[in-house]
Amino acid sequence: MNRLYLTFEGPNVGESGLPVEAFAHALTGMQDAMRLMAEHLGGRQPGPGQPPRWARGQSSLQLTAVRPGSLVAELTLAVPDGQLSLENLGEQAVEAIYGWDGNQDSALPPEVTNKLGAIPSKLPADVRVWLGSADTPRKTEIRRPSAAVRSVPQSEEALLQGWLKEVNWHRGTAQLHDYAGSFVRLRFSEEHAGDMQRLARQHVEVRGRGQFNQKGSWTPVTVEEIRTTHPFGEPFDMDEFLNDPTPKLFDPDNLVTASEPFDVDEFVNIIHSGRDEGGKESPDC
Repeated sequence: MNRLYLTFEGPNVGESGLPVEAFAHALTGMQDAMRLMAEHLGGRQPGPGQPPRWARGQSSLQLTAVRPGSLVAELTLAVPDGQLSLENLGEQAVEAIYGWDGNQDSALPPEVTNKLGAIPSKLPADVRVWLGSADTPRKTEIRRPSAAVRSVPQSEEALLQGWLKEVNWHRGTAQLHDYAGSFVRLRFSEEHAGDMQRLARQHVEVRGRGQFNQKGSWTPVTVEEIRTTHPFGEPFDMDEFLNDPTPKLFDPDNLVTASEPFDVDEFVNIIHSGRDEGGKESPDC
C-alpha cells in the first residue's frame, strides 16, 4: 500500500474548486501526519527541530493526480533516496493512516490524529473531506475536531523482559521480543548504546518509561537501564561467560579448609547414621 486519496466534496467544489490556501493546508497536514506516523513506527519521540532524514525519506508524499468531479487528490508515497529500509516504515504509515476510524480517540498517536483533524480547518464550511485508498477513494470522513482538547497520556514506568533484537545504532531503536513473538519497540540514547550493542540477541531486563496506546499495548519505551538475565532453560552462552564484566574467580588463597585433619569415611558414616536415626519413629510416639 503506497497511495492515499483525499476527496473534497461540496456544493460547488466540482465547478469552482477550492481556495489554494485551503488545498495546500490539507496536503501539508497529510504530509505531516505521514511523517509523524513514520517517526512513531521507527521508535522516535516527536520533538523540536528538524525531523531525521530517514523519517522524511520514508514518508514523503507526491501529488500524482487531481481528479475531476468531487475534487480528488491522489497522493503517492515517493521512492526514498538510497536503499529502502527493511522495516518499510512508509508503507506501514500509509496502512496505519488508511485504517484510521476518523476519531481523535483512536489507536493512532495523538500527534498524528491532531494533524489529520486539522486538515478541514481552512476548508469552506460546506466542504467535507474524505480519506481513502485506490480501491475506496471515499472511506473515512475527516471531521473538524470538537472544542475539547484531547489530553496527552502521561508516561509510565516500565519493567520489561525479553530478547533484545533489531538494534539500530543510527536511529537509537530496538525491539524487545517475548516468547509469543510479540515485541515492544525501544529507543535509547548514546548513554546506553554500548550496553545495547553488548546485549544484542540476549535475554535482558529493561527499565524505562513509556505510554500505553488505546489497545493497552506499550508505545516505544525509552530505555533508562538494561541488564542481562538468565531465564530457565536457556543454553549456556560461552561468549557471555567469557565477556562477563564481574567474573567469579577461583582464589586458592581464600579457600575455606578444616582446621585439623579428619577421617572422611568416618564423617560420611556419621552423616548416614544421623539420617537413619531421624527416619525412625520415637518410642514415645
